Amino acid sequence: VCKAVVSTNDKWAADLTNYVTDGPFTLTQWSHNDKMTFVNNPTYWDKAAVKLTKITYLMVTDESTALSMFQSGQMDVGSTVPISELPKLVASGDAQILPYLGTYYYQINVTKKPFDDVRVREALNLAIDRKAITTSVTKGGQIPALAFVPGGIADAAAGSDFRTVGGTFYKDDDIATAQKLLADAGYPGGKGFPTFTLLFNTSNAHQSIAEAIQQMWNKNLGITCTLKVEEWGVYLDDRNNLNYQVARAGWIGDYMDPNTFLDMWVTDGGNNGTGYANKTYDALIAKAKATTDPAARMATLHAAEKILMTDFPIIPIYFYTNPVLITKHVKNFYQSTLGFVDWKTAYMG
Repeated sequence: VCKAVVSTNDKWAADLTNYVTDGPFTLTQWSHNDKMTFVNNPTYWDKAAVKLTKITYLMVTDESTALSMFQSGQMDVGSTVPISELPKLVASGDAQILPYLGTYYYQINVTKKPFDDVRVREALNLAIDRKAITTSVTKGGQIPALAFVPGGIADAAAGSDFRTVGGTFYKDDDIATAQKLLADAGYPGGKGFPTFTLLFNTSNAHQSIAEAIQQMWNKNLGITCTLKVEEWGVYLDDRNNLNYQVARAGWIGDYMDPNTFLDMWVTDGGNNGTGYANKTYDALIAKAKATTDPAARMATLHAAEKILMTDFPIIPIYFYTNPVLITKHVKNFYQSTLGFVDWKTAYMG
């Protein structure tokens, strides 16, 4: 980062004039909260391979609006797909379900009673029917999460997968165990358990998932939670300031390694946001970062995940997929499992 640019403009990152690229496209227009326009980069080293001359990103957050624009021809590719329409869109060829390295989960403020009791947290985790959520609510090929780190990341041995090697940590929809844990914590049949709030940001999908889990907790544990929806910025502030009890969250890997999912839970980590602290866990994450032997390093990360999935500051719900709207005349569309779109060789056919 150029010091002269940063020192004279505290909003330099949102200023079009500071945009520098060595990729196939360059940013020429940026209307904040509206759209961004990219055109061919004339100095790109492989410019002959680039087929598209211009790409316009429209900032549309409402799922129904995005679908309407797609169906009316105002948009060729969209990353926001209404859950209720997804099966029909996939069947018609107007949507694809792509792999995505991420986990959808709920996080728990462990500093507040009764959630400071691990038995309560584990009971909440076990009383969820993830298969029902993925088949009847999300309907996008998501995988029920019985661990935190998703599949798709290589383990130490050639051809192995971290999730396959690590296995699962609990049963889905284990109501009997959940009820016993809640009773052991002093709330048999949910008696005496305080009404609590489940926080999530504005989204029809988050709303549907929250309503399903709200009903599961009530039916399976006899406890009551109210739903609280907030605009993205307010929601983030409340989460980061521990102004919540249970909150929706999601994490997409920054790179293809288990550490991108595990180092966020160290004590006072910038992405922790739960109040969770475990010195043994912290030590394992630090050890993994200092270990160069692949087998030993992966074994250390497996041990760390086991602690995380014993302490339950989080409730994994499902491993993401990435549904996208895409018209049939868009060819060579590519999106990585990390969610990065490469438009270099895409073209309109």
